Amino acid sequence: MTPQETHAWLTDVLGPIDLLDVNGMTIGVATVVPRAVSIGFSEIDSGLVVDDPDADGAGATDVRCEIICAAEGASPEQRVMAVAGAWNTLVSADIPGQPSTALPGLVNDPALTVHHGLLREPQIFDRGTPLVNEPAADDAPARMTLLLELVLLTDDEYEIASEQGIDVLERRLHRRQANIGDWGRE
Repeated sequence: MTPQETHAWLTDVLGPIDLLDVNGMTIGVATVVPRAVSIGFSEIDSGLVVDDPDADGAGATDVRCEIICAAEGASPEQRVMAVAGAWNTLVSADIPGQPSTALPGLVNDPALTVHHGLLREPQIFDRGTPLVNEPAADDAPARMTLLLELVLLTDDEYEIASEQGIDVLERRLHRRQANIGDWGRE
């Protein structure tokens, strides 16, 4: 997808989006819901591929993503900087943007209690993760673009995720009814 097509798709998903340039990265800020989203991160190869059994052996589909951050307890600027920081970290460290990717020390803001990032399948949409399928064209394989949620974690939450796994962290957050969008949580 071109950046314009990505912007149109995300506008369909989130409503109106203002675009910002953050050091060469385009970040969209939804004006109706508290979301920030990358526009163009999907041009980076995630390393994920889905095989299509109905495609007669030539059915590999590249899976790409755009990073979305939904935190009602954070300012639009904080959400933008988190998405831009994740994008920059993934590219600089040559880490593929995939679910379960931890980003230690992502945010260095003393006003916040969250400092670490975690990429996961979005849990912010009632009807599942929005995605776009593009058919194969010329020499390019088919491509699926979907959203990948960036959540920020406290030091304790990050330690649990690192030592015991993301499933354990998710259960603990649910049991404690933690508001993952509150970036000042204890």
